[in-house]
Amino acid sequence: MLPFWIALQFLGSLPIRLPGMPRPEELGRSLLFYPLVGAVFGTLLLGFNTLLSGAPLMLHAALVLTAWVLLSGGLHLDGLADSADAWLGGFGDRERTLKIMKDPRSGTIAVVTLVLVLLLKFAAILALIESHASVWLLLAPVIGRAAMLGLFLGTPYVRSGGLGQAL
Repeated sequence: MLPFWIALQFLGSLPIRLPGMPRPEELGRSLLFYPLVGAVFGTLLLGFNTLLSGAPLMLHAALVLTAWVLLSGGLHLDGLADSADAWLGGFGDRERTLKIMKDPRSGTIAVVTLVLVLLLKFAAILALIESHASVWLLLAPVIGRAAMLGLFLGTPYVRSGGLGQAL
């Protein structure tokens, strides 16, 4: 059960306390629980969505998006911002790209990318609510975390000793 708690702590902002520092093999096993963590998040989002029924649609969508970002702790948004900055600022130079990814500051392209992604996500949530297809609020986090599992297992690591290497 520890790998599930590791996955939940890593992928979210829920107050999960682990009994100690996880071993590399426990981190690796936690990957298998990423889709389950997505199901937990999706269930919470679906429940929150139900509580908001009757609220004005744009407010409803904005609150669901806010809950989604808060639930995930913004981890994926931070990674996206770093990747956007590095991809465009690295100019094809591997070392420069990796250096940019480690830089805690966000450049213009990172901010623009985040604004556009959150705007698209807001529009998608609004469309789901309007079309009564809220089940996708459950499925999207599951699919997203399952995709992470596939990417971790199927793509090479860009930096030795990085977070993904332990997994």
